Amino acid sequence: MDGFSPQLLNRHVLRQFSALTNVQELGIEYLDIPKFMPKIQRYFGHFSPTVRSLALSEPKGSRRQILYFVGLFQHLEDLKLTYDQLGFHEGLTDNFELIPPSVPPLRGRLTIRNLALVQLLKDMINLFGGVRFHHMDLCNVDGMRLLLDASAKTLETLRVYREDFSERRTSSGQPFS
Repeated sequence: MDGFSPQLLNRHVLRQFSALTNVQELGIEYLDIPKFMPKIQRYFGHFSPTVRSLALSEPKGSRRQILYFVGLFQHLEDLKLTYDQLGFHEGLTDNFELIPPSVPPLRGRLTIRNLALVQLLKDMINLFGGVRFHHMDLCNVDGMRLLLDASAKTLETLRVYREDFSERRTSSGQPFS
């Protein structure tokens, strides 16, 4: 499947996209971060002052590229990272000189589904000087202890799930095929 990339934003669409200056919740499926680099701020910088909630489903990129993208949003409170299958599709070498442009507060809700890369969580905690989430929804997350330790003083709500796709059932009680 093709990802969300600059090729989808021709000059006319980019002009309309850039006019969206009041967006507080931003959700993107299959964001192909490497294709936006190094001009990613040209495409998403106008969202920086207003976005408070970011949801990424199946983002493509290295750990540092994903965290750089998260760091574009200086007032970000809520973060959602979801993958369809357990894992993290990192096939790119990290550029350790790539530092997020801001340190978002990250003190709202964290939702993560199917993440097996503990190093992404370690990098997030280190690059952002910790995390202070008040609410967490975690499903199939390796490195959960890191998140709990990092938010121990601020965490108010914790939901932990272990989803086993072979045991999922429809509303009629029949297993999914």
